[in-house]
Amino acid sequence: MQTIDPKVMVAISAAIGAYLEEEAAAMAMQQATEAAPPFATVNLWAIAGRMDMMLQRRSWQMRMY
Repeated sequence: MQTIDPKVMVAISAAIGAYLEEEAAAMAMQQATEAAPPFATVNLWAIAGRMDMMLQRRSWQMRMY
């Protein structure tokens, strides 16, 4: 049986390690994109309610002066 040159063995090990690191990084990136929502949701009712409260407050302030 032939023995493998140590330099070749180191090169093979390094290539396998690099491949596994790339696969792990790709998997982590895929999981991160799946976990995050594609966009932030905006509650229009909350915005309209806040605008209404500000308008009412301004109306009261204008009546006071």
